[in-house]
Amino acid sequence: MKVLELSSISKEEGWIYYLNKYKATATLEILAQTVQVPLSFSVEISPLGQRTVEIDGIPSTLDYPVVPIKKALSAFITDMSLKGTLP
Repeated sequence: MKVLELSSISKEEGWIYYLNKYKATATLEILAQTVQVPLSFSVEISPLGQRTVEIDGIPSTLDYPVVPIKKALSAFITDMSLKGTLP
């Protein structure tokens, strides 16, 4: 299982400056096939700078366990957030 990219990333408006909510389409490589999955996620930044990623909306129709998908997506999103490539 591998996360190839996040595309069509849109940021939702919010009033809390340390909590950012997004919607995107994730391109995943699962068992030698490429799958595009719509999802929503949030990135919360603590006062000490630690980022917490919450992922919602992964469809249950995937033929793969959800926990490894969430873990890989969380690492990918955290990396994008640290690099500043999220809108």
